[in-house]
Amino acid sequence: MTFVDAWICKACWKPNRPQDPVCYRCKTPREADEAEVEARREAAAARAAAPEVVPDIVVALPVVIFRGYSKAWLRSGFFVLAGLLFLLFGGVTDVGYLVLTGGLGAGLIVVGFLAAEVSDAMRNREVWAFVIGVGLSVVAVIGTVIAFDVFAPGLVNPAGIRIGSLVVFGGAGVAAIAGLVMMYTRRERAA
Repeated sequence: MTFVDAWICKACWKPNRPQDPVCYRCKTPREADEAEVEARREAAAARAAAPEVVPDIVVALPVVIFRGYSKAWLRSGFFVLAGLLFLLFGGVTDVGYLVLTGGLGAGLIVVGFLAAEVSDAMRNREVWAFVIGVGLSVVAVIGTVIAFDVFAPGLVNPAGIRIGSLVVFGGAGVAAIAGLVMMYTRRERAA
């Protein structure tokens, strides 16, 4: 936008109205000397290089969801390992069931710890955490559907498992993607 008889700011090179005593963008006075112009340029460069602040509300939803999943996965893993003890003491001798149950319990515990780390890193606005969160969600959806199809066919309605997995774990993935997108689209510069 140009003005008739506009003056150009020496610090940011933006045009200003003739009646303005200071630049509307960087607030440099119209008649600033070279030292003040250089100081304004350095201040603008420092503001541009400063880390950007992302509001807490942007990361709150994914953090809460993954913190909840972390607790659920950890508790489920310990319950599955307790079930393994019942199988052992109950006289189950099929090694396949014992290994499968132990692997499931250990896997749930590992994923629970990973989800806790992802949740803490999301709170610190680390990009890798949102990416790992999306990956955890995808693996959880696929893993749940495959596990029920392979290990418990006919136990529950397959469509219900698919819809439930998409709602629960897909919701976490959508929250992680939304947090990642919002981190890049709703940035506010630190003052």
